[in-house]
Amino acid sequence: MTHHHGDATDNAELVTDPVCGMLIDPATAAATREHDGTTFYFCSIGCAKAFDADPHRFGHPHR
Repeated sequence: MTHHHGDATDNAELVTDPVCGMLIDPATAAATREHDGTTFYFCSIGCAKAFDADPHRFGHPHR
């Protein structure tokens, strides 16, 4: 039987790190960036630095 203890992420809406694809809680993101009117959230400083180097590569994914 699994018990949940009310972690902050239980009811959080997760977002996707645009660099690595990891699902993260925006409230605990390691870094954020604003780009073209959109806020991006990152799991690590490394992912944020990769985004900084080429935001258009990650900020506008092809659908």
